[in-house]
Amino acid sequence: MGVSGAWKLGVGIALCCGSTLLPGCATGGSGTYVEGAQRPRHFVFQEQVKRRGKGPGGWRAACLHVGIARDTGELFFCKFGVEMPIANEPQGVISTEQAQNLSASCANQAAKATFSTATPATPIGIACEEFKQFYDLTLNRAIAGAHVTKVCAVGIQPVVVSPVGPAVGGSL
Repeated sequence: MGVSGAWKLGVGIALCCGSTLLPGCATGGSGTYVEGAQRPRHFVFQEQVKRRGKGPGGWRAACLHVGIARDTGELFFCKFGVEMPIANEPQGVISTEQAQNLSASCANQAAKATFSTATPATPIGIACEEFKQFYDLTLNRAIAGAHVTKVCAVGIQPVVVSPVGPAVGGSL
């Protein structure tokens, strides 16, 4: 399932999240910028454990394979899972819409923080791992108990987010 909007590396190490500039993103300085956004619709959660009763419980998971492309034509898919409770003690019930919105917002925040500091010498795979670590911290602060995993939960179909725009095909 291909969806537009991805992080991509362009001139220097321009890392993006789609095709439009994020509010507050840095531009300039050694050609590093972060643009676009992961959308809530990219986070297709599936219930893994049914919530029983009125207290905390239940579990949901999503899987993403986000394409990162350099202007050299190099393409790497940053693969990760997002897992979180359906209800937790501090926040109560977390709706699917809220889970999707916070997942996207935290992913974009983590992408901006980690990818905007990358250099042309930074291996894409290492940048992906740094992103996942920062994303995990950011998401867990937003939703207690939420985690970003290195692999997707068994049976969860990944949403593939392919790079689009000028960085694909080596012409930026």
